Amino acid sequence: MANTLENGGRVGRQAENVAERPAAPPNVDVYENEQEILLIVDLPGVAQADLRIDLEKDRLTLEARRSDRETGASELASEYRPVDFRRSFLAPTGIDRDKIDAQLRAGVLHLRLPRADALKPRSIPVHAG
Repeated sequence: MANTLENGGRVGRQAENVAERPAAPPNVDVYENEQEILLIVDLPGVAQADLRIDLEKDRLTLEARRSDRETGASELASEYRPVDFRRSFLAPTGIDRDKIDAQLRAGVLHLRLPRADALKPRSIPVHAG
């Protein structure tokens, strides 16, 4: 048996037919006040275990996998298709990384990015002297 290069450079192996799932950016609303930045992200059909949020240096990345729907019935027609969600943001400086909070309820993610205490506005009292 001769070793020949086939299937994109693999020796003697069949190329796998792997279907990639489409990825879409989720809809995000961003709110800001003196205390925090709040992201509200639509992630329909995503379970907590299928959601990943990373903050590396100044890049905030959301990745989610919408689960495949299993009904146990034979399908007559379908407009539903599995899709993954991916979105990245540049995180502003001054975020307190240790206090970031994320809650996923009913397909909606609330991601709170609190400002560091040193950057929060404060009033300076004036004393008479």
